[in-house]
Amino acid sequence: MKILLAALFATLVLFSPLHAAQSSGISGAVAYTEPIQFDYMKNGTRAPVQFWLEFKGTPASGTAGDEDYTPESGAIYYYLVDMEKKQKVDNWLMGFSMMEGPPPSGPYPMTNIRIIGGKATFTAFDMSWTVIDGGEEFAKDTVTVNDGFSTRETRLYAGNLTIVDADLDADADADAGARECLGCHEGAILALRATGGMHRSVACGDCHAGHPPEVARPYAACTDCHEPHADSMDEAACAQCHRAHAATEVSYMYNVPSQYCAICHEDAADELVASQSKHSDIACALCHQEEHKASSSCVYCHGAPHPEKMMKKTRTCVPCHKTAHNLKKAWRK
Repeated sequence: MKILLAALFATLVLFSPLHAAQSSGISGAVAYTEPIQFDYMKNGTRAPVQFWLEFKGTPASGTAGDEDYTPESGAIYYYLVDMEKKQKVDNWLMGFSMMEGPPPSGPYPMTNIRIIGGKATFTAFDMSWTVIDGGEEFAKDTVTVNDGFSTRETRLYAGNLTIVDADLDADADADAGARECLGCHEGAILALRATGGMHRSVACGDCHAGHPPEVARPYAACTDCHEPHADSMDEAACAQCHRAHAATEVSYMYNVPSQYCAICHEDAADELVASQSKHSDIACALCHQEEHKASSSCVYCHGAPHPEKMMKKTRTCVPCHKTAHNLKKAWRK
């Protein structure tokens, strides 16, 4: 069955509009063959028919575990349309299929559904699908299928596909700007959607004025909208820990100055300086590497001076050595 489907999908299909734009999704049906004569009843009578595929799918919404979380849901259906009777014919392969399970019309699951702008990607039949909504009707719509060996673009003959991106459609200004940027900057928009925080509601053009090479620096300064943590911090300092398209993440290199950390973590910084231990000369980022709030274990630098069982958990160091910020105080005791 999978081989038969793969052959059919080489000339594939899609979609009619979603009835509402309040949620992201793909929907509709398209013909993937020209009208042909086919004895689908196996009674010796050939009727004019077209082969159609239908897609219905929505990506997951919200965060798993939250009350408003909605898991993804999607399926593919395929059928004939009897052009004389003007009716859909389900299960037209019944009797030819040796597969167990659902009838040939479907549903067949879609997974890993992702919507961005007018583009949808998902997995079905162990193949990767990319669908682009080019506008009204099917003429500018494209459907591409990759089976792991080759990529094939379908040929469409009727119908329409519609892809709704609720995140963009919720704000008309952001929608218009982002759709123009999607072709070249999909990665940035995906990052913004996943970890952009409040930046998700900002139109691309609000931060990016112009485009290289016409504009050498086509983006606004962070300080145009945000107050820095300290007067001494400039635009370059912001970039040490923050990225505009991943605003909810704090990440930094090993050489970020410790004084930047001290602005937000004053108590820990003061305790470290007061301890006068060897740790007081170590940059914060060397122990708290890459990911904000992450901490290296003691054995990262100190090896295993005690039995292995003791060294497995950092908290076993605390009764004798106190915290990494207060080693001198522990020694004095």
